[in-house]
Amino acid sequence: MLSITLAIIVLFLTVVYFYFKSVYFTLRGPIPGMPPQFLFGNLLQAGIISRKSVQLPDVFTQFHARFGDVYQFWYGSMRLIMINSLEDAQHIFSNRHIYDQGDIFTENMKLMNPNGIICLKG
Repeated sequence: MLSITLAIIVLFLTVVYFYFKSVYFTLRGPIPGMPPQFLFGNLLQAGIISRKSVQLPDVFTQFHARFGDVYQFWYGSMRLIMINSLEDAQHIFSNRHIYDQGDIFTENMKLMNPNGIICLKG
Protein backbone atom coordinates (compact mmCIF):
# COMPACT_ATOMS: atom_id res chain seq x y z
CA MET A 1 0.00 0.00 0.00
CA LEU A 2 2.86 2.37 0.83
CA SER A 3 4.57 1.73 -2.50
CA ILE A 4 1.37 2.56 -4.41
CA THR A 5 0.97 5.81 -2.48
CA LEU A 6 4.61 6.69 -3.08
CA ALA A 7 4.27 5.93 -6.79
CA ILE A 8 1.19 8.16 -7.04
CA ILE A 9 2.99 11.01 -5.26
CA VAL A 10 6.04 10.68 -7.52
CA LEU A 11 3.82 10.60 -10.61
CA PHE A 12 1.90 13.67 -9.42
CA LEU A 13 5.09 15.63 -8.72
CA THR A 14 6.49 14.66 -12.12
CA VAL A 15 3.35 15.86 -13.89
CA VAL A 16 3.39 19.13 -11.91
CA TYR A 17 7.08 19.66 -12.72
CA PHE A 18 6.59 19.18 -16.47
CA TYR A 19 3.45 21.34 -16.45
CA PHE A 20 5.21 24.27 -14.77
CA LYS A 21 8.28 23.82 -16.97
CA SER A 22 6.23 23.88 -20.16
CA VAL A 23 3.94 26.76 -19.12
CA TYR A 24 6.31 29.07 -17.26
CA PHE A 25 9.81 28.18 -18.43
CA THR A 26 9.64 27.68 -22.20
CA LEU A 27 10.52 30.16 -24.93
CA ARG A 28 7.37 31.36 -26.65
CA GLY A 29 6.81 32.86 -30.04
CA PRO A 30 9.29 34.07 -32.62
CA ILE A 31 11.07 36.46 -30.24
CA PRO A 32 14.69 35.33 -29.69
CA GLY A 33 16.22 34.73 -26.29
CA MET A 34 17.98 32.16 -24.14
CA PRO A 35 15.91 29.18 -23.03
CA PRO A 36 15.04 29.73 -19.35
CA GLN A 37 16.05 27.37 -16.56
CA PHE A 38 13.43 26.01 -14.20
CA LEU A 39 12.75 28.40 -11.27
CA PHE A 40 15.63 30.74 -12.18
CA GLY A 41 14.80 31.84 -15.72
CA ASN A 42 17.91 33.43 -17.23
CA LEU A 43 19.32 34.69 -13.93
CA LEU A 44 21.83 31.85 -13.51
CA GLN A 45 22.80 31.76 -17.19
CA ALA A 46 23.45 35.50 -17.23
CA GLY A 47 25.51 35.35 -14.03
CA ILE A 48 23.24 37.59 -11.98
CA ILE A 49 22.84 35.13 -9.11
CA SER A 50 26.21 33.44 -9.22
CA ARG A 51 29.74 34.17 -8.15
CA LYS A 52 30.31 36.34 -11.23
CA SER A 53 28.19 39.15 -9.76
CA VAL A 54 27.22 40.64 -13.12
CA GLN A 55 25.06 43.77 -13.07
CA LEU A 56 21.64 43.72 -14.77
CA PRO A 57 22.38 46.58 -17.23
CA ASP A 58 25.50 44.72 -18.41
CA VAL A 59 23.41 41.59 -18.97
CA PHE A 60 20.88 43.54 -21.02
CA THR A 61 23.71 45.00 -23.12
CA GLN A 62 25.09 41.50 -23.76
CA PHE A 63 21.65 40.16 -24.69
CA HIS A 64 21.10 43.13 -27.03
CA ALA A 65 24.38 42.40 -28.80
CA ARG A 66 23.55 38.69 -29.04
CA PHE A 67 19.83 38.72 -29.92
CA GLY A 68 19.17 42.14 -31.47
CA ASP A 69 16.73 44.94 -30.68
CA VAL A 70 13.90 42.74 -29.38
CA TYR A 71 14.48 39.70 -27.16
CA GLN A 72 13.00 37.70 -24.28
CA PHE A 73 14.53 37.72 -20.82
CA TRP A 74 13.19 35.54 -18.02
CA TYR A 75 13.43 37.07 -14.55
CA GLY A 76 12.60 33.89 -12.67
CA SER A 77 9.20 32.83 -13.96
CA MET A 78 8.38 36.34 -15.24
CA ARG A 79 8.87 36.76 -18.98
CA LEU A 80 10.11 40.19 -20.03
CA ILE A 81 10.19 41.35 -23.62
CA MET A 82 13.01 43.85 -23.97
CA ILE A 83 12.72 46.59 -26.61
CA ASN A 84 15.90 48.46 -27.58
CA SER A 85 14.72 50.44 -30.58
CA LEU A 86 13.23 53.92 -30.42
CA GLU A 87 10.89 53.14 -33.31
CA ASP A 88 9.54 50.03 -31.55
CA ALA A 89 9.03 51.96 -28.31
CA GLN A 90 7.18 54.73 -30.16
CA HIS A 91 4.94 52.16 -31.85
CA ILE A 92 4.13 50.45 -28.56
CA PHE A 93 3.40 53.68 -26.67
CA SER A 94 1.30 55.13 -29.49
CA ASN A 95 -0.74 51.90 -29.69
CA ARG A 96 -1.04 51.10 -25.98
CA HIS A 97 -4.69 50.16 -26.40
CA ILE A 98 -3.59 47.15 -28.48
CA TYR A 99 -0.87 45.77 -26.20
CA ASP A 100 -1.66 44.15 -22.88
CA GLN A 101 0.09 45.64 -19.89
CA GLY A 102 0.05 43.25 -16.98
CA ASP A 103 -1.37 44.58 -13.73
CA ILE A 104 1.18 42.66 -11.67
CA PHE A 105 4.08 44.32 -13.47
CA THR A 106 2.46 47.76 -13.24
CA GLU A 107 1.81 47.40 -9.51
CA ASN A 108 5.39 46.27 -8.85
CA MET A 109 6.86 49.14 -10.88
CA LYS A 110 4.68 51.68 -9.05
CA LEU A 111 6.64 50.91 -5.88
CA MET A 112 9.84 52.23 -7.46
CA ASN A 113 8.50 54.91 -9.80
CA PRO A 114 4.81 55.72 -9.28
CA ASN A 115 4.69 58.45 -11.93
CA GLY A 116 6.79 56.68 -14.54
CA ILE A 117 5.53 56.38 -18.10
CA ILE A 118 5.54 52.59 -17.88
CA CYS A 119 3.10 52.68 -14.95
CA LEU A 120 0.54 54.97 -16.54
CA LYS A 121 -2.56 53.46 -18.08
CA GLY A 122 -4.65 54.95 -20.81
